[in-house]
Amino acid sequence: MSALLVFMVSAAVALVMTALFGILLLRRWYQERRRESDRAKLAAITRSYMRRVAGQLDAEDTSRWRDDIRLAAVSHIHLLLRGGERHRLMQMAELDGLLRATLARSRSWRAARRIDAIRLLQQFGSEACIARLREIFSRDRNMAARLEAAFALAALHALPPPRETIRLLGMFERKINRLDRALFRASAPHYSEQLALLLDDPISTEHRALIIDALGWSGDAAVLPLLEAAGRSPHADIRSAALQAAAQLALPSVEIWVMELLRDPVDFVRLQAANCCASLGLHDAIPQLRCLLADDSLWVRLRAEHALEVLEYRWLDLDSKGLSA
Repeated sequence: MSALLVFMVSAAVALVMTALFGILLLRRWYQERRRESDRAKLAAITRSYMRRVAGQLDAEDTSRWRDDIRLAAVSHIHLLLRGGERHRLMQMAELDGLLRATLARSRSWRAARRIDAIRLLQQFGSEACIARLREIFSRDRNMAARLEAAFALAALHALPPPRETIRLLGMFERKINRLDRALFRASAPHYSEQLALLLDDPISTEHRALIIDALGWSGDAAVLPLLEAAGRSPHADIRSAALQAAAQLALPSVEIWVMELLRDPVDFVRLQAANCCASLGLHDAIPQLRCLLADDSLWVRLRAEHALEVLEYRWLDLDSKGLSA
């Protein structure tokens, strides 16, 4: 009796395993067939959209195409087009109902699908997309999705004011990273005055340096007094950030205090000062840069040498143009 029971159990297990193996084989066969079919559809959808963008007659039967395949095609075509053609493509995708599908995908329970949807929403760029991106940025339970939404908003020039960005991402409650720096720089052209107000808050030296660095990306000459004051800060990180901002702002009126920092007691500040002189084309700094060729720091010597190469080349180029004139 026991032997019969063992045989029956073994036979049942073997049958179940055979059935599962058969299901796996059928599933693999179906996926391969579907992948081949999707490739053909993707090519057809691409041709269809390219004809429509060019204003040509399109006789393709679009009813048999799934939204996910059409979204994949639009995402690829979007990278190839520019200007008005890209705008027309996204209009057509919206008319085809793909924006609705993307908005639905952005509410998926899977973070990876929400992040994919965020990238598509950035490509559509309509007011509805910006509204949904702001909702994700402020309320999504996944920090990676919130950061992706923040960068999508930055690309669309729709980031919220700096204090809101700081609050929603908890920037001042953790160590600063490169993503924070990129977001502040993206905010600067639109919120330079609000960034300047943050400097009046009781914040750490690291965060103050982050704001000073971002002001260089504002393109606003009104921040120059703030950069000069930062260049005379007792904190080396802030002086270094002021030099990076001055180089990015590219206004030669910073010459006096930038050249003063070539004699800074901290080596990485002298290094940034040399870089700044080269970026701004400060020929009056050449004598001090030559003195830095004997600096104790190897990196300062290398950056001074590079700055001299840049400045002296420009000087010779200007002289040759003057002689030829």
